[in-house]
Amino acid sequence: MTINRLMLFLCCWGSLLSATPALGADRGREPPDRRQLEQNRQEKVLQKQETQKKRDQVAGKERGVLTRLQEIETELDTLQTELNRYKAELAEEEKKQEHSQAELQVLKTRYLDYQQRATKRIIAIYKMGYRSTVTDQHQLVGMLMRSEGLIDLLTKYKYANFIAKSDQKLLADLVVQQDQIRAVHAELQQHLASIEASKQMTQVKRRQLLTRRKDRQRLLEEYRTQRSTYDQVLKELRQAVAELEEMLGIVSTDTLTVKAEKLKGISKQDQGKLPWPVTGKIVKNQNPFDRGITIKPTSVITEGQKADVRSIANGVVARVITSVVGYGNTILILHGSAYTSVYTHLSVVSVKVGDDVKTNQIIGQVGDSGSLIGQVLYFELWHNYARLDTHQWLKH
Repeated sequence: MTINRLMLFLCCWGSLLSATPALGADRGREPPDRRQLEQNRQEKVLQKQETQKKRDQVAGKERGVLTRLQEIETELDTLQTELNRYKAELAEEEKKQEHSQAELQVLKTRYLDYQQRATKRIIAIYKMGYRSTVTDQHQLVGMLMRSEGLIDLLTKYKYANFIAKSDQKLLADLVVQQDQIRAVHAELQQHLASIEASKQMTQVKRRQLLTRRKDRQRLLEEYRTQRSTYDQVLKELRQAVAELEEMLGIVSTDTLTVKAEKLKGISKQDQGKLPWPVTGKIVKNQNPFDRGITIKPTSVITEGQKADVRSIANGVVARVITSVVGYGNTILILHGSAYTSVYTHLSVVSVKVGDDVKTNQIIGQVGDSGSLIGQVLYFELWHNYARLDTHQWLKH
């Protein structure tokens, strides 16, 4: 039997012990009300079992909600990362848009400036005396007709044509550049709109998740309230069963659990403060999957003598088992608040089921029963039938 199976066995061994009278109980004729007491006890046990079942169902739902809440938190983190990325992209695109808008404004200014310069040039030509008696559209023709010769005519025509073409090309280039920048600007606006739409969708998803998280948290509170109620009912039923069993002279898990609760041997505040069950050196566990600690006592190392094993806190002996496979002689002690300590590989057991033990009280001696590594003590601490990181609970 492994420690895991042993703890599960402890969880449900009350039914096996419930019919076992306590030592010294009257084995003679039953008192007149014993049958009624037994009936009452059985009714309370059934109520306790039903309440435990409901409590476990609620606890299962609570774990499911917690798992979903963790998933929602992960999704929220992912969405927040997306939102941050969209914000960064929007800021970058807005900078690009501002830059393209500035470039477009520069080109517009250059275009207007060149228009003004071309206009001034034409006015200057007009003021320099190149006037014509014909209409304005013939001014250039009149200027050419006043040439002093063919060469002068060709020269004037060449430069006038060059100026006109240069003006036309420059103005055309400026128009093309403006069109290109407008196209880039329009593309940036479209990209901005796309990013903004993605951002809005992400924000909608995030709001939906926040609503779901709020609903799950409300449901979690309801389940926790229900579980707390069931825990209180279970506590009262255990107390009632224990009182009836005490009257009937029966020793069971409920009797011992109630007894241990009164002792308050271990609480959450004791982490890192509990005394060591034996003084010695921590060695490698025989079973690599164990979370407890294996201690080789100093007296065994230096003198080859037996070492006493002591209880780490006030408690009640719940089980004394011989020949647990891989662990040998084993003692389980209940300390209240659902804490249980386990001591294995013992050569001597000095306590029995139902005994009260005090902190540092001797409960046995280190041995090599079930051990493949010599005389050692393998020690574990459990809470709610789940293994704790034992080393973290002992004095550092």
